[in-house]
Amino acid sequence: MPAGEHPELPTLVGRDRERALLHEALAQARRGCGGTIFLVGGDGMGKSRLTLEATHQGRRSGMGVLLGRAGSTFRAVALRPLTEALALLFRTEPILEHASLRPYRSALGDLIPEYRSAETAATAPPPVLLAEAVLRLLSVTGTGRGCLLALEDLHDTDPATLAVVEYLADNIADQGTLLLATLRPELGPAWDLAQALGRRCSGTILRLEPLGRRAVHLLAASRLGLEPERIPEPVLDRLCRDSAGNPFLATELLRAMRDSGTLVVESGGCRLVDEVHTEIPPTVRHSVTDQADRLGPAGRHLLTAAAVIGERFPISVLGRALRMEQDDLLGHLRAAVAAGLLAAEGHDHDWYAFRTMTTAVALLGQLTPTDQAALAYQSVDAVNELHPGLPGEWCRFTARLTQLAGDVRGAVRLLALAGRRDLNAGRLRAATETLDQAWRLAQASADSPLRADVLHELLCALVESGEARRGLRLLDNLDDLCHPAVPPERLAAVHVLFARLALLAGRRADAATQLDAARTVLGPGAHERQTAAVDAVAAAHLGPDAPERAARLAAHAVQKAERAGLPGVACLGWQVRGVLARRQGADEAQSCFARMNRLAERHHLPLWRNRAAVLLAEQRWLLTGDTDALLRATERARRTGASAVRHAVDVRLAWDHALRAEYTEAERLVQESAAEAHRLGLGDSAPLLALVRAVCAGHRGRRHELDAVLAGLADDGECQPFAALAHGMAAAVCALLEEDPGRARRELDRAAAYDAERPAPYPLTGHQGLGLLLGVLDGDADWRRCCEVGAAPAGRLHWNRQFVLLAKAVLLGRQGEREAAGATVTAVRRAQAHPVAVHLGLRLVAPAAHADRWGDPVDWLRGAEEYFCRAGLPAPARACRAHLRRLGVVVPYRRTTSRVPQPLRMIGVTEREYEVLQLMADWSDNRSIASELFISPRTVEKHVASLIAKTEQANRAALSRYAARVRDEVTPD
Repeated sequence: MPAGEHPELPTLVGRDRERALLHEALAQARRGCGGTIFLVGGDGMGKSRLTLEATHQGRRSGMGVLLGRAGSTFRAVALRPLTEALALLFRTEPILEHASLRPYRSALGDLIPEYRSAETAATAPPPVLLAEAVLRLLSVTGTGRGCLLALEDLHDTDPATLAVVEYLADNIADQGTLLLATLRPELGPAWDLAQALGRRCSGTILRLEPLGRRAVHLLAASRLGLEPERIPEPVLDRLCRDSAGNPFLATELLRAMRDSGTLVVESGGCRLVDEVHTEIPPTVRHSVTDQADRLGPAGRHLLTAAAVIGERFPISVLGRALRMEQDDLLGHLRAAVAAGLLAAEGHDHDWYAFRTMTTAVALLGQLTPTDQAALAYQSVDAVNELHPGLPGEWCRFTARLTQLAGDVRGAVRLLALAGRRDLNAGRLRAATETLDQAWRLAQASADSPLRADVLHELLCALVESGEARRGLRLLDNLDDLCHPAVPPERLAAVHVLFARLALLAGRRADAATQLDAARTVLGPGAHERQTAAVDAVAAAHLGPDAPERAARLAAHAVQKAERAGLPGVACLGWQVRGVLARRQGADEAQSCFARMNRLAERHHLPLWRNRAAVLLAEQRWLLTGDTDALLRATERARRTGASAVRHAVDVRLAWDHALRAEYTEAERLVQESAAEAHRLGLGDSAPLLALVRAVCAGHRGRRHELDAVLAGLADDGECQPFAALAHGMAAAVCALLEEDPGRARRELDRAAAYDAERPAPYPLTGHQGLGLLLGVLDGDADWRRCCEVGAAPAGRLHWNRQFVLLAKAVLLGRQGEREAAGATVTAVRRAQAHPVAVHLGLRLVAPAAHADRWGDPVDWLRGAEEYFCRAGLPAPARACRAHLRRLGVVVPYRRTTSRVPQPLRMIGVTEREYEVLQLMADWSDNRSIASELFISPRTVEKHVASLIAKTEQANRAALSRYAARVRDEVTPD
């Protein structure tokens, strides 16, 4: 029904199917086919609203409409709904004088005062006679127009009324009357009757289910007078959560949110104000109270105890807390489920939940704080009895009840225990959330040792998740922990964790301060169990400035940790040792990371195992260029919430994309990683991100962008080790792409100087690879030098190895080993992970190969020229063309946009030759082609001969067939 036709009714939302069924049933009644419909639903589901819809539709259609309701305030009055319905009829229509009703006047005396006499008042009519009298009355009322008898709240009515309803439902089919009854699906005679009539097809049960999200959306828009698209998602989320699709609850909650200021309606829409609290509306509290009261005192007590336990609750704990017998417990639960207050939770038979959070809050509001605390204590005792030691989620579950019982310190201890368990199991998100909650509670406590313990656990979680910014905000709490009751070992451990967070943030001076504070707290005579972590973190801090001293300190930390039984500290020490060893090459670093991994596996340390897996994956990438293990590692880190580990992997993947000339993906990852680093406060990744930017700029010949990045690295002393990498991997390559080998050598010398002053974190500064190739080409490096570099661990890294192999090929060619030299270059081309480096190397090696008569320098130069042109690098492309011309190769003029497909360009086909080839696909003769291209037949003949040679075809016919295949298979760029 359109809302505008009945402005007194609120818009009916989400009940289109039910409304259509009622309209059809009314139409059938007007045609003389009666029926019975039971509208079944919990409180607030819209039974009365649909009844109003039906009565309005009936009146508008000219039907006789009779409406009665069973009273719920006092004890049920016999035949009340029927009396109320018929009273309206006899107030408006003189229908009693109808001839067919005269035999039933005495039977109707209980319903109609005008028919009551002294004789009939003394004895009640037989139920069947009364029911037949009502049926005849309805038949007369609906003659020629149909009749609607609507009886509401049938669950509260008396047995006599139910007997009449049953008789009517069984005999109304051909009477032109629709019997519409509403009731709740709760245990009782009314629900039993409805189910029985449904089974024997004498009635239709129409269940009203909760509204879906879309229907709640439309309901909110209707009640607020807004277009649906103006309702923001947070408002809809909250409304769906708190109302669980109950139309009455949704409407009342909207009104309360608006009245309290939680929901602000504006001209353009509405918005939530989170800091404003919304009380449960009185209408909702009254409704929940009524529903609970209907379950009896024991049922109400059970519900309030369940509300104390939580929105979700285990019935085993509930029964033990109330000391209730199993049969009684299950009986009350069944009644609450039937009343729509509770529902079984998933497939676990022990867990139940309130249908709506609003119900639980309203029930809690009926209890005094003392009552809540008493029930919470009973529940805590029950959980401890049922689950000794509080395994799994029971620890966190009991912490909330302990806090509700007023034992804040006990709640903090339980939350800290739950957080540590999550941390040990590698569940970082859960650990961080739980420990943060424990810390907020602990701050209100005067127990300094307890606060120190909780802060230590929280900092451990923040270090592992990489949330450096969030962790360092807690530095201000250190002063409160300087208390005689706090053990020095615990306070020193807190300082060490702050030092680790400072290193993650790139604040090395702050890290040094925290390490000094830890040593001061421990004093000179501290046990090695206490100093092992200090030494491990100090080694990580010293690494960039004093690598040898840092390596010794890390080795001592590992020994102390292993003797003291501290596997986590030992893993940290092996990590530091591996990172330091990586500067020299892969072998020792690989061994350290493998030891770290074995230690983590042996002691079941999933977070350290993940770190070891990432470091081993990075070693594999450095050696082979394979990123599969890195991709698997980042997926594991994403699942566990290890943000720092995932961020580190993403930065290295960006580096890999840059070296592979996949600049768009590299820049995307750099942008996302920079944003993530800013959010978490991970300043230690900034130099590596700058290196990736330098590679992206340098390998594309973008000198201005590269110089800006290099200047930023030079200005920051902490970035100097990465400046060596940027000059060796980016600036030297950029200089070669500018055809300036002198500048390239100067860049490599600068990288070597930086590396000598503060060693780079990776041996990729150039002198282990590209510098060797340039030295061999210039005659400054011989076989001895080449073998030294190639045999060193750094020479086996994938980036360096391609240049080492090219240098080896040049030396092999010089001493006449042509086949070995060619095979070496072929191996480099086959493993072409770094296209810029490979094509640049081939362009550098080709003149030497031609001079010493080995390899295929023409093919290399053509491939390099093609690549550089496509990459927008004109200087090396021109150099390749110049070398080809010096080798006697005809090099076609390259237009800005070539129509010649790449495979044909690679074999030297010119633009004019390609035009001839296109026409030959149609088997045209020389004269026809000449006419088409405005050239002479003699010129066409020369082009055809050239094409036969370049394409290696046998004759003109074969060339025509080849031209047809090219036309069908190859698309010009």
